[in-house]
Amino acid sequence: MLLERERSADLPGYSRQAWHLLPSFTPMDDTHTQKNRFAFTLVELLVVIAIIGTLIGLLLPAVQGAREAARASQCASNMRQVALAFLNYESATKQLPLGYTNPNGSTKFHSWAPFVLPFIEESSLVAQYTFTTEWWKSPNREIVAKQLAIVQCPSTPTYNRMQDKPETTPPNKTGACSDYCVPAGVHPKDANVFLSASEQVVGDTRGAICWWSDGSKATLAGLSNTGPANTRNQLKLISDGTSKTILVGENAGREDVYRGRIKYDVDYAGTGSTGKKTRARGGAWATTDNPGMIGSILPWDSSLGNIPTPPAINGSNEWGHAFYAFHPAGANVALADGSVRLLSDDTPLRLLCDLITRAGAETTSVP
Repeated sequence: MLLERERSADLPGYSRQAWHLLPSFTPMDDTHTQKNRFAFTLVELLVVIAIIGTLIGLLLPAVQGAREAARASQCASNMRQVALAFLNYESATKQLPLGYTNPNGSTKFHSWAPFVLPFIEESSLVAQYTFTTEWWKSPNREIVAKQLAIVQCPSTPTYNRMQDKPETTPPNKTGACSDYCVPAGVHPKDANVFLSASEQVVGDTRGAICWWSDGSKATLAGLSNTGPANTRNQLKLISDGTSKTILVGENAGREDVYRGRIKYDVDYAGTGSTGKKTRARGGAWATTDNPGMIGSILPWDSSLGNIPTPPAINGSNEWGHAFYAFHPAGANVALADGSVRLLSDDTPLRLLCDLITRAGAETTSVP
């Protein structure tokens, strides 16, 4: 009776006689309810897994692309700072550094790097550096072993590499590697092999940061024959225009050899698995091998065989070929006005030659 009164009280308007007409509610077992609520069929589970896999497949390339874009942007920032350091050095000294110095003079063998490092907040690093001793000998030896993020591209697979080239007379030429180089000029004898009759490179083919020469050696003049002496580099000598002349470019991954995207580990003695001497020379930021001409397909040692493709961006990182980077679309270069551009893999060789020479009388602009 008490229960009936309570029900009637809760539901006004219903008499006790009508109460039995209301739907009856049978409590269900909690375990049974939970099973009905959360159970999945095998088909549903497989569909969910497939959806998650598809989403991951769609997101992963986007994440990787975003990471590479960030790395390429950091590389461009590094190169811009290096280019500005060249310009600040020129402002302070009224000349640009040489690609490498006069080995017959008081400066011995040195690349451009020790000259411009003080203008990239590395004054303390080179404070004890001496130009009267070769770059690979003490006290310089200890200094050039310093890894510098500012001259490395974040996209390069192997970071903080070391060059350790054996010498007949010790010590080895040992130094921390860089992914950036300066093009000293174009070697027309090599480059012209791959150019049509109307595209042949002639005249003064030196770059903005050419190396020292007295004009008596063809390779030192950056020409295929005995050319003019080069004792100074100056902005005023870039008659093609600073916005049309490359100052610094990427040549990443040295001293390991890359041909296309195939890697050949550096092997100075040829005692490794391939049995071939393998080297992409010019790895260390302090070495005089850092600058080089472009247009060649020749390896450091003939046992490896010639580069199988014509000189092109991202064709090979071997000395004298072209620019090389690990960006999917091309390689970064800094122009003599301090700006940075990405040159695509399909940049024509003749256009590349035009952008490297400082006084070739071309009117070509960066695409």
